[in-house]
Amino acid sequence: MQDAQRSRREFLGQTALGLAALGLSARAAAAEVRPVSEVSGMRYDDYVGLPVTEVPTPALLVDLDIFERNIALMANVCRQRGTAYRPHGKAHKSPLVGAMQLKAGAIGLCAGKLGEAEVFVDGGITDVLITTEVVGRRKIQRLMRLAKTSNALKVVVDNEQNVAELAGAAKDAGLRLTVLVDVNVGQNRTGVETAAEAAALARAIARAPSLRFGGVQAYGGHNMHVVGFENRKRASLLALERAVAARKAIEESGLPVEILSVGGTGTYNIDTSVTGVTEIQPGSYIFMDLQYRGIGSDTSDTFSDFGNSLSVMTTIISRPTKGRAVTDGGHKALSSDAGLAAPKDGRGLQFQPGGDEHGILLLKDPSRDFKVGDQVEFIPSHCDTTVNLHEVFWATRKGAVEAVWPIAARGRTD
Repeated sequence: MQDAQRSRREFLGQTALGLAALGLSARAAAAEVRPVSEVSGMRYDDYVGLPVTEVPTPALLVDLDIFERNIALMANVCRQRGTAYRPHGKAHKSPLVGAMQLKAGAIGLCAGKLGEAEVFVDGGITDVLITTEVVGRRKIQRLMRLAKTSNALKVVVDNEQNVAELAGAAKDAGLRLTVLVDVNVGQNRTGVETAAEAAALARAIARAPSLRFGGVQAYGGHNMHVVGFENRKRASLLALERAVAARKAIEESGLPVEILSVGGTGTYNIDTSVTGVTEIQPGSYIFMDLQYRGIGSDTSDTFSDFGNSLSVMTTIISRPTKGRAVTDGGHKALSSDAGLAAPKDGRGLQFQPGGDEHGILLLKDPSRDFKVGDQVEFIPSHCDTTVNLHEVFWATRKGAVEAVWPIAARGRTD
């Protein structure tokens, strides 16, 4: 058992080696990672260089050619429009992937939760914005410990109680913590409701000597999957009116707004054209999924600006009847919060979960026959939640395994 625990520590520790990605290509950085499985006799690095058909399934695959094009496209669009981008790490949960994004031009990462931020900072990524409020004595203590190792760490607030708690903890820790006001722009989740409330909260932050007012977060997540580009554009611009109004009210109260952080993958080419926006928070663009495929772009009914680089490879483990095959990929390999995954080559195939460990393929005049041992690749319905189910990415190029990347923040929803 001690050997297994040590193997996992070594495996996750390899993520720190990915910091070389700040000065290396994605391919070169990946070569630094040689994780060892906890399973006796199975080493991930044994598969590097082999055909992807050799990997143990279910396997989370990343097509590097598509992945790298996606990273380059987002970087180029933001560079041309003069808007920074801070990718959301909840999509990949990997400091190694985050380092690749930074090398391409990202100014930092977003983290959905404190636990994710801990993994990113431990992995060498210091400029991290935690996009969910951090509350409670013990979590705030953890936040202060993290802030001591990263003076670029940022958090959001939407109430004065949280401001007071953060200010007291930062004072006790001898820190000056950067804090953004979280503004609700229609998602009706967290965030203050009005521009006046945003200004009042910004002043409360600025009054605390141990805090530094950093700006505004106004994330319109409810707009990311609005179907039809013009519909999505109208919805996002309406939301951004509230964001810009909050910025204006804060500035009129005498405080500079360094950051106005908004948007995501679905509105990347809308939000980057709005005056006053300083950065966007795209996450899914590196992988994509079925949810995004159907929302449409400004030129097509399909949103194909970024390619589907992420897939899950499964194996047929049973062929009990003529019309049914069973794979080894169920709920634990393919998330279903946004609907069902779809076979990559879906002609004549209908997929349905068969439980935690099994997937069922209904064969209705399929384009090919299936036998036990054959493999079927799936496009996830939701990339973020599917990634969180897996231990590693199998990074592939032209049908071969080029590297294995640990998903170091998997499960860190704390």
